[in-house]
Amino acid sequence: MAVIFIRTLIVYTLLLIIIRLMGKRQIGQLEVTDFVTTLLVSEIATLPIEDPDLPISNALIPMITLLTFEVVSSTLLSRTPRLKNLFSARPGYLIRRGRLDQKEMLKNRISPDELMSELRQCGYTELSEVAYAIIEQDGKMTVIPRAENKPLTPKDININVENSELSHIIIAGGVINKHGLSVTGKSETWLMKELRVRKCSPKDVFLMTLGDSGHINIIMKEKRR
Repeated sequence: MAVIFIRTLIVYTLLLIIIRLMGKRQIGQLEVTDFVTTLLVSEIATLPIEDPDLPISNALIPMITLLTFEVVSSTLLSRTPRLKNLFSARPGYLIRRGRLDQKEMLKNRISPDELMSELRQCGYTELSEVAYAIIEQDGKMTVIPRAENKPLTPKDININVENSELSHIIIAGGVINKHGLSVTGKSETWLMKELRVRKCSPKDVFLMTLGDSGHINIIMKEKRR
């Protein structure tokens, strides 16, 4: 039992490292080569767990080999666009300049019902409202409306508005987020000074955020009854 536990832990740790090195993309966003590598790695990873008699190196070596191949091939493909096109699907224009391309729909195996469903999810109920509908390399659809169907923006009506600021988590659940402090350029000394002004400590704070403009928002923990 202990051997299986240790083998599982080793494989799990290696899988985490491999997925981390492959990037943060989700399954639906993987390129063909990434997807194939992910499938192979997941299959190989189960072998030493299912069969305790199988040397764990029989799984670790192929997994490391696949990771190496993936990193090298990704680098080569990114530097060689022509080679990349052999392994990656190109964007498909289902609607171009307001006209439906039936051949492209057949090529991508997209039915009229699927197309209309995607358009409705983007807020458009008629084909005539759309200028472009593009199937991207990750399989998602980009919909660009005609100019007359685009929503108005403050710029269109000459209204000046302030840009939205991004808030960064400084404390979550009473724990200081050092990454958040680093991103905002603040130190723990600054944080403790701000908390002293508010007569509280990190453990009293449920959530503290700091905006790019310097705006601080603090939500205190609710007292347990």
